[in-house]
Amino acid sequence: MHVHRVRVGFGDCDPAGIVYFPRFFHFFHEAMETWFDEVLKLPYAEMIRGRGLGFPAVHTEADFAIPCAFGDEIAVEQRVVGLGRTSIRFAYRVRTFGDPDAPVRLTGATVSVVMDLDPQRPTFRRPVELPADLRARIEPLVVPA
Repeated sequence: MHVHRVRVGFGDCDPAGIVYFPRFFHFFHEAMETWFDEVLKLPYAEMIRGRGLGFPAVHTEADFAIPCAFGDEIAVEQRVVGLGRTSIRFAYRVRTFGDPDAPVRLTGATVSVVMDLDPQRPTFRRPVELPADLRARIEPLVVPA
């Protein structure tokens, strides 16, 4: 499990004083970026700029249980729960940071596809097969959903 720490900022909240729900999809993406950097040891920026591969979300979902508010420190817990030929499925749980026994505030999932970002290749902006070196790093991390 990868844990991405987030301090909820003023700009993350709606007029009701709780995190505006689409912000969690941004937090999920941030968790994925830091997972590349910290777990796979393959900087996400290098994947985009150096290898010309992107990982856009093609499906995302969330179920909310307990609101998060300005100033909260939350842990976005990320797991890889599926690996396809051209996709990676992530599952998320959000709870209070530093308290693994805290109740889950929300759960979510994202499916990211491997996309070719090189305009010189015929597969530009199309799904492509997950490169073998990346698959080899991710396969040991997959846990059942």
